[in-house]
Amino acid sequence: MAPFENVLALCALTASAVAVAVVLGTDVFFTVVGRVGLARTSVPSMLETMGHLHEVADRRMPIFGVVGIVGSLVALLFDAGSRVATGTAVTAQLVWLAIYLARAKPVNAKMADAVRKGLAPADARQWQSRWESVLIPRSLLMTVALLALLLAIRTSGVH
Repeated sequence: MAPFENVLALCALTASAVAVAVVLGTDVFFTVVGRVGLARTSVPSMLETMGHLHEVADRRMPIFGVVGIVGSLVALLFDAGSRVATGTAVTAQLVWLAIYLARAKPVNAKMADAVRKGLAPADARQWQSRWESVLIPRSLLMTVALLALLLAIRTSGVH
């Protein structure tokens, strides 16, 4: 592989790893801290907090997902020395995205909409439970993706 391609692959892997680490950190925070703290709040407080967080996060966090997946795909195209690791990272991120789109994003939208309308539905705690139910799988998937990306960096051929 040409030196430029090595550097491009390493930059793509590094950007992807940083982006995945941001998503992983967010999911782990809510798994370890957010769930417990929110369980101790009133339903209106929980809904208002999470509704506003989802409103902001759904606008700002996708950039990290895009950088993670695109960076991994670019590295996959240019870095033959780490195809298995990079492919694992891509797969873990795509499975994470599927879980997010199927389980979390609909809850995010409901909560943000309820807050915008000044509503406090009686089943808001159930919405939160549904959202929290995928935190551990999401955290594990991002852990796999990050470890795979770090392995890919190690085996990228640029040292």
